[in-house]
Amino acid sequence: MAIYQFLTFVLPKKSIEEKYGEIPKQLEIKHAEWEKYWDNWDVDSNETPEPEFKDAISTKWWKKIQVNIDELRYELDKIIPRASWDNESWKIENGKVDHDVGIDFNKEEQFIEDFRFRTDLRDTELNFLNSMLSLCERNEWILMDENGNLCNPNIKELAELIKDSNPDRFMRNPIEFLENLK
Repeated sequence: MAIYQFLTFVLPKKSIEEKYGEIPKQLEIKHAEWEKYWDNWDVDSNETPEPEFKDAISTKWWKKIQVNIDELRYELDKIIPRASWDNESWKIENGKVDHDVGIDFNKEEQFIEDFRFRTDLRDTELNFLNSMLSLCERNEWILMDENGNLCNPNIKELAELIKDSNPDRFMRNPIEFLENLK
């Protein structure tokens, strides 16, 4: 992931409302558990085991949500070209912008396990971002950042999540950002 890309998870609003009775401002993400998980992951096994903990990322939010994956792929194809490496990834990387979308679709059980996109904050035209926000709004999906903060799919609320994120701090002052990593 490029430092100037903002990671956004797409979640079905209905599942979160069913679990919490409302849409909270933030869901828990167990960053330390994810670090252990990835440290112990065997790259050579070519399998991604289920985490042994529950948080906003490991929860199967889409399991009870009916989504026609072919229609979703078609909608995404209108927004962003398919990546060359698989059928569930889309990517724009043309030297000016670097946006991408990824879906992990469970073919056996027919549900989305993970749906995320990354927005290149250098893009001033906002075509990709506005199209993704529109897709999410039409389908009653909400957005979550890598810290579990939730927002509705509109530019104003997403801008609040982006503000002071690592990609935003890097874009505003890359030297200061890199110096603070030490």
